[in-house]
Amino acid sequence: MAVRGERIVAVGSEDDVAVLQGGSTEVIDLAGRLLLPGFIDAHTHFGNAAAWTFRIGLYDEREMDDVLGRIRAAAARVPAGIWLTGGDVGAAVAWDADAKDLPRHGVPPIDRAALDRAAPDHPLLIRRVDGAHVANSLAFERARIGRRAPDPRGGGIERDASGEPTGVLFGRAGERMAELIPPLNLEQMVLGGRAALGDLRQAGITSIHDVARLDEISQRHLFHTDVERSATDLELFRELQRRDELSVRVYAFLTLAVWGEVVARGIRPRADEGKLRFGALKAFIDGFLMEEPYADDPDFAGSFTFRFVDEATMAADIAAADMAGFDPVVHTIGDKAHRLLLDWYEAAIRANPPRDRRLRVIHAWYPSAREIERIGRLGLIVDITPQHLLNDERTVERRLGPARAKTAHAWRALHNAGARLDIVSDWPGSFNEQRATPLAPLRNIALAIERGWHPDEALTIEEAVAAYTINPAYASYEEDRKGSIALGKLADLVVLSRDIFRLNAREIDSTTVDLTVLGGRVIHRRQA
Repeated sequence: MAVRGERIVAVGSEDDVAVLQGGSTEVIDLAGRLLLPGFIDAHTHFGNAAAWTFRIGLYDEREMDDVLGRIRAAAARVPAGIWLTGGDVGAAVAWDADAKDLPRHGVPPIDRAALDRAAPDHPLLIRRVDGAHVANSLAFERARIGRRAPDPRGGGIERDASGEPTGVLFGRAGERMAELIPPLNLEQMVLGGRAALGDLRQAGITSIHDVARLDEISQRHLFHTDVERSATDLELFRELQRRDELSVRVYAFLTLAVWGEVVARGIRPRADEGKLRFGALKAFIDGFLMEEPYADDPDFAGSFTFRFVDEATMAADIAAADMAGFDPVVHTIGDKAHRLLLDWYEAAIRANPPRDRRLRVIHAWYPSAREIERIGRLGLIVDITPQHLLNDERTVERRLGPARAKTAHAWRALHNAGARLDIVSDWPGSFNEQRATPLAPLRNIALAIERGWHPDEALTIEEAVAAYTINPAYASYEEDRKGSIALGKLADLVVLSRDIFRLNAREIDSTTVDLTVLGGRVIHRRQA
């Protein structure tokens, strides 16, 4: 293969391509490694990932050495002097005790001195699982809390025998310090964005489909709840692009509820703004909205999400956005939620003129067999997240009962029905930071092809790779420019250390990304 500028200019035998080599040509010998199109993660929250650069998730760490190791690693990514926060220390052990109906024992043994050793150059405030906070010396200096500082009303400062603060803050004392931390602004988000872009490059990801928002609309729209929570401010991408630092292509999912304002701002479907592209509008239906109550909770059948206004509003927004040429992409979990969404999609298709539609169902945890058939008949795109199944598989059978569980996380059934699948990460994870999701495509491919629960619903390696390349390219109307290695397409590429088509799931997961190439430019090269 030969690349000139941003494009692939030749694909063929070695002899066919060698004639194009010039004196300044960089030649990369794969030496048995595998070349693939750059991975496309079709569902991310880049803004959350940027913000998490400064917020350290400590929920899974059971040993203090691991807690301090996570803090050291976070501090190494952030310029000195910038605040770091995190939580909840001790959560994993406490939640284990809760699950076994046992009492929680003690509090995590962490204090100011330990935090000083882990992050001496960053003001640091972390939260314990019991609600107390612990701060390092630099945080105490910034907050002007010294030896003689009085306890605030409603809180307390723990002190040692000599009267010095140990770093532990109770109640309002910790809350008041948290209130002193400056809010994330654009400049700090650029710093976090740089770290997030580094993670994407190392994972071999050259494009993302990101849940995003336009701040000029958000500032003027009266939302009923925080509808745009977890949506990246598009200005972050624009600023990184202005600085020539945006090393990923972005298909932005703007907010369905403000479709009219999006159109009024002159944004059109499939319009490009440098590396940014528009065309999809994001909405949410439910957490777990089911036709019948749960098997393990006969008085509860789930509900709509807090982002949802009412059924008439959602139906009208979908129809109007579709008329404007935008594709709704909708977060959907329960079987009733799937039925409603497909009803609204079908109504929009009937009401509006024919066009090339690429409508999406995001997550698709619990569709019924009937809705799986409808998804396939409509030719919808379905975004699946293997980590979600991993999190869910211990409880799904008990929650749904064996009959309904047969079609939960039914990737094979969806594929066979005619749906086009994207494998997505939902990176960086839950908004409350308690459950991260792996970004690495190779990890998610491995999870997709080898699943312990209902293994007959697994994908093949060929299907899984397509779900990270050509399928998401199709979802953003870009199958003619990326997603496969072909003449004239963008040279967005990834080189893997091994041929994953010949490996089992465990071996795929341990394969490394050796090179990431965006538009013919190497943006990541693994250090030996």
